[in-house]
Amino acid sequence: MSKQTFFKRLALGLVAALGVGLLSVPQASAVRVSTSLTLGSATGTANINDTASTTFQLKASATQAVATNSAGDSYTVRYTCSAPSGVSSCPAIKANQTDTSDTAGTLPRDAARLNAWTDISSSGWSESVNTASLELRSTVNIKAEDFTTAGTYVYSFYVTPRQNALGSNGNLETAANTILSLSAGGTTVTWTVTVSALNTAGTALYRKYISADAQTAQYAKKALAASTDSAIVAPAGSASSPAIVGYAFVTTANSAGDTRVAAGSSWRSVDESLTVTMTGAGAIAQGTSTSPTSSISTLNSRSVTEVAGGETIVIYSNGTAGTGTITVTRSANGAAITTMTVTFVGSGASGTVSLSDTITPLAGTGVTIASLGTTNLVAQIKDSGGNLITSGTFYVFSSDTAVAGNVPTSTGATSYQTGHRCGNNSDSWNTTTKRLTCPVLLRDTGTATLTLRDSWTVTASTWTSGEVTVDIRGNVVKGIKVAFDKASYAPGEKAILTLTATDAAGKALATRASDTGRLSAVISTPVLSQITAASQAGTQGTNYTDTTFLGYNDTGVETRVVTMPSYGADVSYTVRIPGFGVDVAPVDVTATAKVVDPNATAIAVAQAAADAATDAALEAIDAANAATDAANLAAEAADAATVAAEEARDAADAATAAVEALATEVATLMAALKAQITTLANTVAKIAKKVKA
Repeated sequence: MSKQTFFKRLALGLVAALGVGLLSVPQASAVRVSTSLTLGSATGTANINDTASTTFQLKASATQAVATNSAGDSYTVRYTCSAPSGVSSCPAIKANQTDTSDTAGTLPRDAARLNAWTDISSSGWSESVNTASLELRSTVNIKAEDFTTAGTYVYSFYVTPRQNALGSNGNLETAANTILSLSAGGTTVTWTVTVSALNTAGTALYRKYISADAQTAQYAKKALAASTDSAIVAPAGSASSPAIVGYAFVTTANSAGDTRVAAGSSWRSVDESLTVTMTGAGAIAQGTSTSPTSSISTLNSRSVTEVAGGETIVIYSNGTAGTGTITVTRSANGAAITTMTVTFVGSGASGTVSLSDTITPLAGTGVTIASLGTTNLVAQIKDSGGNLITSGTFYVFSSDTAVAGNVPTSTGATSYQTGHRCGNNSDSWNTTTKRLTCPVLLRDTGTATLTLRDSWTVTASTWTSGEVTVDIRGNVVKGIKVAFDKASYAPGEKAILTLTATDAAGKALATRASDTGRLSAVISTPVLSQITAASQAGTQGTNYTDTTFLGYNDTGVETRVVTMPSYGADVSYTVRIPGFGVDVAPVDVTATAKVVDPNATAIAVAQAAADAATDAALEAIDAANAATDAANLAAEAADAATVAAEEARDAADAATAAVEALATEVATLMAALKAQITTLANTVAKIAKKVKA
């Protein structure tokens, strides 16, 4: 036998012996590892800059048993990731456990990773068995943070189990068993995270802010206030000198109506690149640009930092009157976001006028005119398009400049007369009400017709307003009437005195706030009591002895309310007005009334009643006497009637007897007549008989 053959046989024998030895030794710990790995959710969703999270649970059984809290077999959960096309890597997986995480059969949790997120992209998450139960269970929280790109991310998790390099007895069999365990990994599980892009496209209007004042519009947008779509009405200006007339800002919202969306732990504003165009009158510019155009296209709708920023729509006049329409669209696709309008007005082409006071007195105190005073002509002026304007210079014309107004001489600042030119001072215009106020000088009493024109001469004017008439009256009392409201009053009764004053022309005195006219004196006999309660006072609340006359609403009428004396009296109230002219006596006007004592009246009434009763009694006595006389006359008439009746009876008896005798005589005559008729009839019968024969 050769050496080579010998060694071969020897090696085969050793291998056989070794194999027999392995099979003959019982190995309680020599079994295959069984593991499982499950996810709390197989899918997840997140937005860009957001976080997706789930859990995994690791289970293992049939591991090598060791004493409690001693390190037995351990298991590590690892992962791989597939990122969307074009993305180089996935966000790292971080893991942690909390005090309440579901674990069993593991070594005590590492304090460093308890309640703290740990990056497991390189080392994975490991667990070691610590009991003799041969089972392990561990639930772990996992998350992926701050996705930067939209798409689908697929994380694949798997387990790599192992046993200790040497078993409890440190023999070779244990080492061989380790080799077997390494081939017994759990099933791979996948976690698919779908990441969506942030909905930050401003596809719809959220708010718009337009105002003639930059700060108003800017502040409203910063505060996301309600839309301020101010109606800007501005002069058309000139093409050579464009002027800023307003400012506008636009805020957009995404398809969900939101102006911001969550991005991780913070917020991201909804934003959009906008194109702005202006058609019709006017022009626009972006930010501080001094070259107004009809279109700007890099406007941002997200935020405002200052008026001078590139996000401001600045609106200019360009010499064209009419309506300017601002249209805002998305630069990406031209979809309309909103429109805004601005009205540009041209020069005045028509006007309407009114007066602040059509009936007004000359200014002054008492009988001395200290100043002539003014009244205000108020105008609203429109351009050729019917738009109210708020600038320009116009001129007041008067039909009688001796009464009111001035005589224009030119348009020069030094040569026109004060009060004629109007509107050159911006203070004369009220831009809110769009009214122009023109003071008109009052020169004398009388009436004057006022109009407004656009030139200082009639021939140069292109239009004239309608007319309004001012009635200027004197400011002193030159005629007055006074009267009580009744002729008589009960003691202590309220009485109303009415004073009616006129000026030198006989017109009712006009009202002026402080001093309409003066009376020389007011005299009351006897003294009356003034009623001052608000509910009882006169139209002006004047004391009845006051020498100041304050008429009511240009009527020239003032009422004064008093209480009459508490006793019967004749009351007189005299108003004295000065006499005008040299040695002219004052004029007294007096009103009278009576206060009737109710006791005196009652006595007079009672006496009158007593007198009437006496008269009635006397008349009754006279009537009784007349009745007695009549009764006596009636008795005498009755006696005469009795005698006449007896005589009539006797006459009746005689007449009856005569009638009876006459009747007897008539009866006798009738019997004789009947006998004669009978004889005559018989004779006629005989004759007839003979005639027939």
